[in-house]
Amino acid sequence: MKAIKILAFAAAATMLVACGPKGGNATADGADSLGVKKEVVKKASELKPSKAMTDSVSYLLGYVFSGYIKNYNFGNEINYGKLKAGLQDFLNAKAAPGTPDFEKEVKISPEKLEDLFNRFLAQRFEYLKALNGEEGQKFIAKSLKNGYEQTASGLLYKISNPGSERKIKVTDTLEVNYKGTFIDGSIFDQSTPERGPIKFVVGPNSVIRGWIEAVQLVGEGGALSVVIPAELAYGPQGRQGIEPNKTLLFDMEIVSVKPLIVPEVTEEAENEIKK
Repeated sequence: MKAIKILAFAAAATMLVACGPKGGNATADGADSLGVKKEVVKKASELKPSKAMTDSVSYLLGYVFSGYIKNYNFGNEINYGKLKAGLQDFLNAKAAPGTPDFEKEVKISPEKLEDLFNRFLAQRFEYLKALNGEEGQKFIAKSLKNGYEQTASGLLYKISNPGSERKIKVTDTLEVNYKGTFIDGSIFDQSTPERGPIKFVVGPNSVIRGWIEAVQLVGEGGALSVVIPAELAYGPQGRQGIEPNKTLLFDMEIVSVKPLIVPEVTEEAENEIKK
């Protein structure tokens, strides 16, 4: 609101300067002797958007459309030559969109879009599921040769600091600093000084199964690196940002452990409960 008032004040001041008397017979710029402002007619060449403005709009159209591409993770698969051809065919078509004549002017019927799109997504999902599974198994075999130990469930771990003698148990509340990466080394999640450590209760459905098992291998202050197979993480369905059958790597540090404290029930309290 403040900015609006300032702008309004500036506009009013400008009008006063433009229309107010300037002494003698001086008139406002572009106005006749009676103070009536003349309309300035500009040439078409002066009104045409500049190349810089057109380039900026072109860039922003690509920016907006790329959101659709990124949401479906098409970035590395899209044939941008074909994308451009589709744009040009649509723009150059003489018939109205949705008419039989329009469909004759484009290479693929728009009516096939939904079916083709869904089949592509389904086939790519199955491909990624198989590919990630194969790559995960290779990485696990390599990790076993590099000093990792493996539990009965398939979790791989390497303890750098065992922490306190008391091992973490189910129902303990933990604070954990961590960094999560894929097998290619790219980070998908991590704790930060701003966010602080993650806090959770050790138990079913609190975090992924691989984490529940991993934290119980150490005590407070402990640190370890783990390789979590997909079946102990997000499985064949994956989740937002994590592809199906993705093997996950974590570096973990147990910042604090708080055991569950069961309140002591006195005889007097028991009698009150029974009433």
